[in-house]
Amino acid sequence: MGRSKDDNGNDENVVKRVGLDRREFGKILVAGVGGLSLGTVAGAQESKPPSAGKQLTEPDVNASVVIVGAGLSGLIAARQLKKYNLKNVTILEARKEVGGRMSGQSVKITTDKGETETGYVDFGGQWVGDTQTSMLQLLADLKIEKFISYEKGQSIQSFDPKIPGLKPEVTVFDGDVSNLAKGECKAPDHFPGNTAACNKLLFPACGANENEQNVWLRGLLEISKDVPCDSPWAAVDAANLDRTTFQDYLDGEKAWRYTQWLPAMVSRIGGSGGFEPDQVSLLHMAWTQHVGPQSETPEKWLINGGAGQIPEKLRAQLVTSGVVFRMSTPVRTIARGPYVVSVDTDGLGVTYAADRVIVAIPPPLRRKISFPDLPTDYVGFMYGSTMGSMSKVHAIYDHAFWREQCLSGSAAGNLETCEFIADSSSEDGKPGILTSFIAADRNKSLRHASKEEVKELVLKDYVYYFGLAAASPKEFYYKNWDNEMWTGGAFTSYVPPHVWTRYGEYGWRRPYNNVIFWAGTETADRWPGYFDGAIRAGIRAANEVLVSLGFTIKSEDATPTPDCPKS
Repeated sequence: MGRSKDDNGNDENVVKRVGLDRREFGKILVAGVGGLSLGTVAGAQESKPPSAGKQLTEPDVNASVVIVGAGLSGLIAARQLKKYNLKNVTILEARKEVGGRMSGQSVKITTDKGETETGYVDFGGQWVGDTQTSMLQLLADLKIEKFISYEKGQSIQSFDPKIPGLKPEVTVFDGDVSNLAKGECKAPDHFPGNTAACNKLLFPACGANENEQNVWLRGLLEISKDVPCDSPWAAVDAANLDRTTFQDYLDGEKAWRYTQWLPAMVSRIGGSGGFEPDQVSLLHMAWTQHVGPQSETPEKWLINGGAGQIPEKLRAQLVTSGVVFRMSTPVRTIARGPYVVSVDTDGLGVTYAADRVIVAIPPPLRRKISFPDLPTDYVGFMYGSTMGSMSKVHAIYDHAFWREQCLSGSAAGNLETCEFIADSSSEDGKPGILTSFIAADRNKSLRHASKEEVKELVLKDYVYYFGLAAASPKEFYYKNWDNEMWTGGAFTSYVPPHVWTRYGEYGWRRPYNNVIFWAGTETADRWPGYFDGAIRAGIRAANEVLVSLGFTIKSEDATPTPDCPKS
């Protein structure tokens, strides 16, 4: 016999066991503890939720809404709540600083000529696309300028079949990786002015690839059209798509060598983020390409001063509006009780009583919180979801020397460490910054490597594309997100086989009993894994809270919900 559920998908038996009338179920309990150590990320993902801390008899602090997580999505949720003058909003953050995966720092180098050049490196995301309208609006609100990411000149693609006697095939393209994936590779046609090196292509221009067109353009993208943005479990043939891995699909299409590598590279480096093709369902891969298509150039714009400046600007605005921040305050338990939130930090019990809670962290990190009352579908989704594996690296040079060689700084290939490289310099190229990612199994294999060991591997790949000048950067930055306790992996999580169709309808983001709400970029149905998705998710969750409290949402404040893009 199937479980009985109410209209919110809540297990009737859970409510009966606790013995509460739903009208009494207006409050929940969240306990927090400082100094929680779960060891390695893998261990953290496999561990059971910690048990609840000591319940206090009276609340110490009353709040209308408690937001768990001060990443971009949690900050935006608070911002949206304050538009309606909601009082007593509190944000609880496990880290010492706001921003979560949206972080970075200023850099300053002294050139060989004794000049000082300053720039900025982002350790999380850094690019914005034209259709990421929520992020573009936030930049406008904060009066932050953007500039076009440098792609003038020749981008290099290198594929090594790794077969004795066969040499790598090296070509140049226009920098659009989405066209590579679709088998529609184009020769570079936009060059910097007055650059003699552009008079002749460094390598042959790439051309159309019929096999790649069949696998990606006529295959995966056609499948993605039938995957609804807001309900992937309702896709045509969803059960079959969800039991099939992306690798199974590639094998079935007889993709091999280059045609095998390129889609796999997109799964590791693309916006879906940080996994191998055999780790994810075909349904999830198709969904990611529908809601965040690479064809919409999500890496078009860079941000003056870096994206990492944004969280602190938002925090300052929110503090002025009355939002309370509690940093270094991990949340331990969210459960029903006479009060909503109880936080125990460094052994000192502090109880927050609130009407609503927004959980604005990635689904896999929800496992670090005990939810003793959640139905199976919610628990199944958080335990089924997995953080991708990702490191980000930056090499800083006096200037963007590759531009003098008519190179864009973009490169893609199946090298040992870096499959994709990009120029993320300041607009004038001073200092010059080459940025890359180490993803999925490549990144996991380096979990115990030192920064110097990683640097050696990365620069070996940089030299392959850009020559010996790339071997000696002024500075080298390395951020392995897998080693961050309160992140646990890449810029987004992914969903393995069977999870969407078994648990997604409720566990992904459906509010639980109108008291627990879900934010975070992973819960967006447009641009999940990107800044834009985090903003949309924060607005949606805040609006759900406001409606549950009796507010009417103004049309201009509605969650941005454009139609699914046409693949």
